[in-house]
Amino acid sequence: MFVQRCLAYCGNGAVLVVARDGEEALEILSTEVLTHPYVIVTDLNMPGMSGHELIERIRGTAKLRSSVIFVLSSSRLEEDIERSYRYNIAGYISKDISTEELAASIRMLVSFCQSVHLPN
Repeated sequence: MFVQRCLAYCGNGAVLVVARDGEEALEILSTEVLTHPYVIVTDLNMPGMSGHELIERIRGTAKLRSSVIFVLSSSRLEEDIERSYRYNIAGYISKDISTEELAASIRMLVSFCQSVHLPN
């Protein structure tokens, strides 16, 4: 909900598609519902498939392999951070920060999406 509010506040016209878990995320990403370019933001702690498993599955799927992925997680465990970066994520953002810092991180994601050329 916080991410949705931040995106609405930024007013950049970004479309946010929310998946309840990793399986639903893969289903959405595997259909033609979404068109490239897009950025994936995932938590690590989700019901069913973990965020790590989701990232591994995305990187193991030819059609999705070049997706830009950010992790937004409450975990600050070094092993979670290192494991995420082994799968070439674009960034790891901790939710365990102040509301202002989290809002700044979401604005950074929006700015990133507006500033870079994403793969098709």
